[in-house]
Amino acid sequence: MISRTQALAVVRRNLKWFTQSGVMRPQDGFWGVAERLAITEGNPAAEKMLSSFPCYSRLGEGVVAMEHRRADCCVQTAWLFDLAADALKRPALRAVADNILAYLTQRSGLRQRDSRCDTFGLWGWSNPVNSTNYWTDDNSWVVMLLLKLAENGRPDLKPLAIQTARTMHRHVGAYFERLKSIGFDNPGKPTEGIPMNGLLLNPHWLGLSCMALSNAAAADPDFECRDVIDAYFPMSLKGPPASQRLHLPLGGLKRPWPLSEYAYLGLAASVVALQMPGCSAEEAALSAGRELIERQFPDGHFPSEHGESPTAHHLADMIYTENWAVLALLHLHAWSGDTVYSDAARRSLEFLARIQDATPDRRFKGCWRGMFDTQSGAWGGGDRFEGGANSIYSGWTNAPISLAFLFNSGTGSLFADHSSLI
Repeated sequence: MISRTQALAVVRRNLKWFTQSGVMRPQDGFWGVAERLAITEGNPAAEKMLSSFPCYSRLGEGVVAMEHRRADCCVQTAWLFDLAADALKRPALRAVADNILAYLTQRSGLRQRDSRCDTFGLWGWSNPVNSTNYWTDDNSWVVMLLLKLAENGRPDLKPLAIQTARTMHRHVGAYFERLKSIGFDNPGKPTEGIPMNGLLLNPHWLGLSCMALSNAAAADPDFECRDVIDAYFPMSLKGPPASQRLHLPLGGLKRPWPLSEYAYLGLAASVVALQMPGCSAEEAALSAGRELIERQFPDGHFPSEHGESPTAHHLADMIYTENWAVLALLHLHAWSGDTVYSDAARRSLEFLARIQDATPDRRFKGCWRGMFDTQSGAWGGGDRFEGGANSIYSGWTNAPISLAFLFNSGTGSLFADHSSLI
């Protein structure tokens, strides 16, 4: 069992990685946080990585910081530092969160501020890379976590989150209306003309959007999103519609989605189910939970199946699977009370604590890299330009995993009206 003392020690080591690795320069968060560090030496995906994401700085031989600032990575990191300030009794950490948030809202240019635009309130993909691409997953995290950060003495963030939620709801609702009109099994184009990317039934995309919208509804009684919730979750168990064939399972797997998507679904559906009892999210949460429990290995890891990472049963994927699976299990347990989820979460946390990077190199010490090979007992398993062992994400990997340790120690949760899972 991971004790509170052990969990907080894991978080301390990870916070030190954020401030000393070069992923956040300056260390106080004034210019936000880079998307990731990438080890380019011996990395067959390095050329594609650097050509696809051309804003980077070299941090010594064979390592770069991918310097584009994403709103989701920044807000996840800000919330980590904010919660850690309370859990670790280190008020100075809150100043880092404040700096990151000031960067996002005052210096980044990521938010669409023109109320005449159909994308008013949405947050673009990154700065300085083209920020006018608006993604459902990124904006979902912004809504969720700006609301959380608003609760802790920053009320000015709440209207920003609600406006993002309203615009996202309008576009997601339009997608479901078109999908209904076209038909689930018709290979039409339900996204055509909608100015938002990530209008996909994968839980990674619209599952996260439902989680964010339900929390926005909890924060603002004038905001209604039940139409989207009721449309999404029954479809989520069917897999992708004919108009969409992305991130399908490995050959031979007889499930609608790869395991990563069940991690997202378990997290999103449990959060929505607690907020909206009796809704269709409950069945989705239980179905996703069964998949996670059945697929976890005794050592605590889950098989890597996501299309943007190397795939194999012995590989533990930190970018698309392990991170969201542990968060899903913690929230499934808090929602259902079933100890099968808390037992699985314990195994997952113990695995993640064991593999936390212990190298003396400050660029890596205290982090979780993108992939761990459970056969060799070391980081490895291959690379893709957005996934694999040598991509070390700030948000999406390190901040969410540290948040899981904080949640398990009694600080924080993603439920709308709960400050703790305990």
